[in-house]
Amino acid sequence: MAKSQENTIILTGEQSDPEIVAAQVKHGTRFDGVAIGLGGIALVFLVAFIIRDISPFIIAAALFLILFPFREYRAVRTMIFTAAILMGFWLFVTLASLLLPFIIGLLIAYLFNPVVTWIEEKWRITRGWSSLVIVLLLCGIVFVAALILIPRIIDQLETLLTTISGYFQNSTITLDERGIRDFFLSLGLPKKYIDQYVTGEIIPHIKELYATFPHIITVILTAIPEYAVRALDLIIIPVAAIYFLKDWRGMIESIQSLIPQRHRPAFIAMFINIDKVLYGYIRGQSTVAVIIGTLGAIAFMILGVPYAALLGLSITLLDLIPILGLFLSIIIIEGVILLTMPITIGAILSGLIVIAALHIFENYFLGPKIVGKGVGIPPILIIMSIFVFGYFMGFLGMLLAVPLTGIILLFVREYRQALADHPLM
Repeated sequence: MAKSQENTIILTGEQSDPEIVAAQVKHGTRFDGVAIGLGGIALVFLVAFIIRDISPFIIAAALFLILFPFREYRAVRTMIFTAAILMGFWLFVTLASLLLPFIIGLLIAYLFNPVVTWIEEKWRITRGWSSLVIVLLLCGIVFVAALILIPRIIDQLETLLTTISGYFQNSTITLDERGIRDFFLSLGLPKKYIDQYVTGEIIPHIKELYATFPHIITVILTAIPEYAVRALDLIIIPVAAIYFLKDWRGMIESIQSLIPQRHRPAFIAMFINIDKVLYGYIRGQSTVAVIIGTLGAIAFMILGVPYAALLGLSITLLDLIPILGLFLSIIIIEGVILLTMPITIGAILSGLIVIAALHIFENYFLGPKIVGKGVGIPPILIIMSIFVFGYFMGFLGMLLAVPLTGIILLFVREYRQALADHPLM
């Protein structure tokens, strides 16, 4: 009986399919790689927990030394690659302030690379000379605009800060209470309710809101020397942009060479789609914001609203933030009007009419012509993305919320398409 059982076992083993055996071995090695990788990561986390102030460089080096001998496992290679990406992200965030001029130079090179490529192909000018010409031309435009606008903006900012400070020097003129009262009386509201609610409740809350302005002024004034010290960045940025533009094609080829050959077509197609979303939005929305801000400044000058250049600059910056920027622009402009002009229906409506006209012009004419159809994000998702990215990344996160959300949706669509093409994946 035992001999018969032994023969059965041997016979079963001899009749096994080699492909099935190879698949079992492959799955076994995959699980071995996962076990080894997770064990290495757990060991590194244990060391990091015991030594609280350990450098991330040491953690990354320890993880690499533990996992590298087992690199034949696919799971281990994936974990090493993921750790390298996380390490690179941490290094970028840590050195972001130091690398800011180079990041800006890289952004300029990214935006103007199509122009340099067009000049190179159309006029047969080398990338080095065309990059130099483009950056010098851009610097000239920025210099002339700064020469014309910055002194006016600084003067208007100083005057506005002086005006606001004047309201706090004498509490009796902190707010034009009589003007507000007369304004509501002109609307036909009963005098009894105006004295009870407006003078007794609304105005004290407005005074509390105005009380935060001195702190804001202090923050602005203390930040000016810090930015003045970084004047060297104004030299580094164009130099970095020239070198990035000149070597752009080589940098792209170097990055592509790091991608495995079998995955390269898929990665290149993905990056092309990301480039369409990112480049189209940044270039288009920046152009629209500059046009809208300029038109707003001109409109406020015609209407006699003070600090027109400063208001135009604020509209330009806030227009880069979809939806939320519109409401912030209304708050700032109406606040300036209430602080610096007689409180009348015409003065209040002038700011609202200008912002509404600019918003309609942007959404129904300028935006579709320059930005195109956008990145295809539902409005409610845009609002959510602004708050989420703003929470984690501050004002920069608000500016980048829409293109980053568009890229995330692009990955989601690619993943859904992959599931549709390969249901068993």
